[in-house]
Amino acid sequence: MEETLTLVEKTAFLKSMDALSSIPTEALADLASRAREVHLDAGDTIFNEGEPNRGTFLIVEGSVVQRIGDAAVRVARPGMAFGELFLAEGEPHKMTAVAIEHTHVLNITTDDVFDAMSDYPDFAAAIVRGMSKQILTLSSRVVELEGILSRFHTALVRAGIDPPEKDAEPAPAGSEAKS
Repeated sequence: MEETLTLVEKTAFLKSMDALSSIPTEALADLASRAREVHLDAGDTIFNEGEPNRGTFLIVEGSVVQRIGDAAVRVARPGMAFGELFLAEGEPHKMTAVAIEHTHVLNITTDDVFDAMSDYPDFAAAIVRGMSKQILTLSSRVVELEGILSRFHTALVRAGIDPPEKDAEPAPAGSEAKS
């Protein structure tokens, strides 16, 4: 689809993102000049697990769900970024990303992100801070889920049901439970 944002508008959008607000405008303008706009309809797949990596996506408007298999991992909304920065350009995605509604994103290649990190240390620091916040959010979810599982385990024991041990490995897919 046709570009709808000017370089100034792309730069202003990047500057409006919490994680990038402290980055010098010059660095953001350089990055904005490399960004490619993508417009998606609800249900459009941005990338599928196994497809080659195409970089980082920044949501201008709309929302995207990231999935691993059938499990929703994250919903990204305007002003948020998604992608798999740990992958090299072209490596296969580990997740699938699907637009939930009409969505407008800026796509920046992994190589361009790393070039910006090399050229502008403030940008690299912002990326690290953003990833650290995401790790904290995911860690909090893990702690919450562990609490839920612990309560579930206790409820099963109280009901006289012999649950698997908390640290037991799950049975391989397709194997039948033995009584």
